[in-house]
Amino acid sequence: MKKILVTTTALAIMCFFACKKKDTTAMAGPSMMVNTSSPAHVSDTIGKGTFTSYDHGLEGNTILYKDSSGNKTLRLYNFNMTAGPDVHLYLSTTSSYSSSNIIELSHFTTGYNNSSINFPVNSASYGSNYKYVLVYCIQYSSLFGYAELK
Repeated sequence: MKKILVTTTALAIMCFFACKKKDTTAMAGPSMMVNTSSPAHVSDTIGKGTFTSYDHGLEGNTILYKDSSGNKTLRLYNFNMTAGPDVHLYLSTTSSYSSSNIIELSHFTTGYNNSSINFPVNSASYGSNYKYVLVYCIQYSSLFGYAELK
């Protein structure tokens, strides 16, 4: 019994530290750009919000804007999140996850610490009813948090 307890404790400690690892140099997805500067040539703010957190220390702000060329970009800034498995970033029509009401923007593969990240938004998919930004873990059906774009 003592051997099982020691083994279980050791595994729990290893899992804890593996989940706490942060690597802000890794890319979240093919369309993500890490950028610490302010957005350039923002001609039209569509909405902005602050994240409400439920898990993984999620916090920060977001802005959806259209630049002078008409391209839409979602920017996360002052963004913090502990890494998790199978975490995705979505635009959504509601503050809860449902595969029928989302546009996927990226798959996060790392944690972030006070980061600024830009995500291009496909104008053909986007509609004005997408008022929420969700950070959601598919593997555990866990909403890390959301921001409402106002």
